[in-house]
Amino acid sequence: MSERHRAAIRRRWSDPAQHERQSAVSKAQWADPVVREKMMVALASPARREQMAAAVRESWADLAARQRRLARIKAAHAKPAARERAATASRARWADPAMRERILMGIRAAIQRRKEGR
Repeated sequence: MSERHRAAIRRRWSDPAQHERQSAVSKAQWADPVVREKMMVALASPARREQMAAAVRESWADLAARQRRLARIKAAHAKPAARERAATASRARWADPAMRERILMGIRAAIQRRKEGR
């Protein structure tokens, strides 16, 4: 992705009205079971997963981009309000029995994968 493209994306998402419109569109798409199923199948295909993994590896391999990203992450985590929101959301997830079981299943699966050497 070029720097020009990144700048356009930043400008687009810095407008709160645009952000709300896109959020509403995305929520409506995920609410439609047919569209949701198509998206889940597309995202879960092995080819697509490999493509996304390669893109992530590439983006983290760029040292300058990596340092900028880490600086933004550190700045966001330095805000007490942001930390409190994250903590509240985490407590809510763990308090929900269904979500708690899903989290634990993921942890168990990761442990099993490590044991199997995958």
